[in-house]
Amino acid sequence: MSKRLWNYLRSRVRVVNSNGEIVNGLVIDFVDEMDNGEQDEIVIRVDRKNLDDPTEVSLLESEIVSINELN
Repeated sequence: MSKRLWNYLRSRVRVVNSNGEIVNGLVIDFVDEMDNGEQDEIVIRVDRKNLDDPTEVSLLESEIVSINELN
Protein backbone atom coordinates (compact mmCIF):
# COMPACT_ATOMS: atom_id res chain seq x y z
CA MET A 1 0.00 0.00 0.00
CA SER A 2 1.34 3.40 -0.98
CA LYS A 3 2.37 5.80 1.75
CA ARG A 4 1.93 8.73 -0.68
CA LEU A 5 5.34 10.10 0.16
CA TRP A 6 4.94 13.06 -2.21
CA ASN A 7 2.48 14.56 0.30
CA TYR A 8 5.35 15.07 2.78
CA LEU A 9 7.57 17.15 0.47
CA ARG A 10 8.68 20.30 2.35
CA SER A 11 7.14 19.02 5.61
CA ARG A 12 8.80 18.27 8.92
CA VAL A 13 8.35 14.57 9.67
CA ARG A 14 9.15 11.81 12.13
CA VAL A 15 9.91 8.51 10.40
CA VAL A 16 10.42 5.07 11.91
CA ASN A 17 12.43 2.91 9.54
CA SER A 18 12.54 -0.88 9.22
CA ASN A 19 15.54 -1.00 11.61
CA GLY A 20 13.50 0.71 14.33
CA GLU A 21 15.48 3.95 14.01
CA ILE A 22 13.64 7.25 14.34
CA VAL A 23 14.50 10.07 11.94
CA ASN A 24 13.22 13.61 12.47
CA GLY A 25 13.70 16.30 9.85
CA LEU A 26 12.53 18.16 6.78
CA VAL A 27 11.63 16.27 3.59
CA ILE A 28 13.66 18.07 0.92
CA ASP A 29 13.16 15.77 -2.07
CA PHE A 30 10.81 13.13 -3.45
CA VAL A 31 11.78 10.67 -6.19
CA ASP A 32 8.98 8.83 -7.97
CA GLU A 33 9.36 5.11 -8.61
CA MET A 34 9.19 5.78 -12.36
CA ASP A 35 12.32 7.93 -12.09
CA ASN A 36 14.50 5.64 -9.98
CA GLY A 37 13.31 2.27 -11.32
CA GLU A 38 12.57 0.84 -7.88
CA GLN A 39 10.03 2.51 -5.63
CA ASP A 40 9.12 5.91 -4.22
CA GLU A 41 11.87 7.52 -2.18
CA ILE A 42 12.22 10.60 0.03
CA VAL A 43 15.28 12.54 1.17
CA ILE A 44 15.16 14.02 4.66
CA ARG A 45 17.41 16.78 6.00
CA VAL A 46 17.96 15.35 9.48
CA ASP A 47 17.65 17.28 12.74
CA ARG A 48 21.12 16.46 14.02
CA LYS A 49 21.87 16.00 17.72
CA ASN A 50 25.64 16.03 17.21
CA LEU A 51 28.09 16.71 14.41
CA ASP A 52 28.72 13.00 13.76
CA ASP A 53 25.09 12.40 12.71
CA PRO A 54 24.32 12.41 8.97
CA THR A 55 22.91 15.61 7.46
CA GLU A 56 20.60 13.80 5.03
CA VAL A 57 18.95 10.41 4.85
CA SER A 58 17.37 8.79 1.80
CA LEU A 59 14.62 6.23 2.47
CA LEU A 60 12.77 3.96 0.06
CA GLU A 61 9.08 3.44 0.71
CA SER A 62 9.66 -0.18 1.79
CA GLU A 63 12.09 1.01 4.49
CA ILE A 64 9.47 3.23 6.14
CA VAL A 65 7.37 1.59 8.87
CA SER A 66 5.59 4.84 9.80
CA ILE A 67 5.73 8.50 8.86
CA ASN A 68 4.03 11.37 10.66
CA GLU A 69 4.03 15.07 9.93
CA LEU A 70 5.30 17.27 12.78
CA ASN A 71 3.98 20.74 13.56
